Amino acid sequence: MGIAKYRQVTEWIQNRIATGELNRGDQIESENDISRTFGISRQTVRHALGLLEQQGILTRIQGSGTFVRDEQAEQEEKKMLSHTVDILTTYVDGYIFPRILQAMVERLEKEGYSARIMFTGNRIETERRLLERMLDEGSRDPLIAEPVMSGLPNPNLKFYRRLLARGIPILFFNSFYENLDIPHISMNDVQTGRAATEYLIEKGHTRIGGIFKTDDGQGRRRYLGYLKALGHAGIEVEESRVTWIDTQEMKDFSRIMEKLKYRLSGCTACVCYNDEVAHELTRCLLKTGKKIPEDISIIGIDNSELAKLNPVPLTSIGHPMEELGSRAAEAILRLIKEPGCDVTYEFPVSLKERRSVCRCAEQ
Repeated sequence: MGIAKYRQVTEWIQNRIATGELNRGDQIESENDISRTFGISRQTVRHALGLLEQQGILTRIQGSGTFVRDEQAEQEEKKMLSHTVDILTTYVDGYIFPRILQAMVERLEKEGYSARIMFTGNRIETERRLLERMLDEGSRDPLIAEPVMSGLPNPNLKFYRRLLARGIPILFFNSFYENLDIPHISMNDVQTGRAATEYLIEKGHTRIGGIFKTDDGQGRRRYLGYLKALGHAGIEVEESRVTWIDTQEMKDFSRIMEKLKYRLSGCTACVCYNDEVAHELTRCLLKTGKKIPEDISIIGIDNSELAKLNPVPLTSIGHPMEELGSRAAEAILRLIKEPGCDVTYEFPVSLKERRSVCRCAEQ
C-alpha cells in the first residue's frame, strides 16, 4: 500500500507538469498539504519528493519549499554568479607579484570566479586607459586594483569614483589612495618602517640612513615609521641621511649611486624601501670595496627571494605574499555579497634575520 501511495504522489506531480498545470520554477504544495490530500504520512510524501528530486524533476530550497526544477534558470544563475574579477596590478612578473596574484586567482577560482589580469607598469597613463576601457565597455565586474604611484596626486581618481557610482565593488591591495574611501589589504607600512628602524637601533646603530620611494604611498608611510622609531629612541632626525628615489630611478640604480654614497656617508646602517633597493645597494657598495655588514648594515623589506639570493643574505621585514593575495580575494567576495562593508586589513610585522646587519661597534 505504501508503495502505491508514493507512486500516486510522483505520478500526480509528473502529470501536472506534463499538462502545464505546473511550470518550471513553480512551487508545489507543502508536505503537510500533500499528506492530507492523499491521506498518507509525511514520511511517504518526503520519499516521493526525494525520488523526483533525484530524477532532476524537483528541487528543494532550504527554508523556502520544493519547486519544479528550472534548469535554464539555474544555468543563467550560474552564469551570473561566475563573474570575472578584474585585477589591476602594477607588475605581473618577478619579485613578489607572481605569488600574490597566484594566491588571489586560486582563491577566486575556488568560488567560481575567473580573473582578468591587467598591468599598468606603475604608469598613470596606462591606469587611465584601462579604467576608461572598463567604463566604455560597461563593465560590471568587481575590481581588485593596486594603485599607481599612490604617493603622488593622481588624476585617475575620478574614474574610480565613476566605477563606484555604478555599484561596482572595488578593493585596493598593497597600497591605497588616501583620497578615496575604498578598502584595502596591505602591509602596515608605518609599522614596517618603524620595526626595521627599531631593529637597527636595538643593534646599537644611531646613525641610520634611509632610502625611500617618493612616488608610492608605501615609501612615504615607511618613512613615517622610520621617523617614529628615531623619535621614540631620542635620536635626532637628519634629513641629509635620507635618499628619495622614484620608479624611473629604480630601473637604473647605477645612475643614483653617487648620490646614495654621499647621503649614506657616515651612516652605520640603512633602512631600504624594499629588497630590490637593498639588493642594488649591496651590489654597488661591494663594488666600491665596502663590507656589509661591517662597514654598513642593511635591512630590506618584503623578505623576497632577492633577500635570500643577495650577495650578503638580507635581514628583511616579511611581506605576506600568498596570505595577502588570498585575503584580497576573500575581501572582494565579501564586498560582492555585502556592498559597503569594511574589509580593510593591514598585516602585522614579521622579521627574518640573516647576515646583512651586525651590532654597531660604536657603543
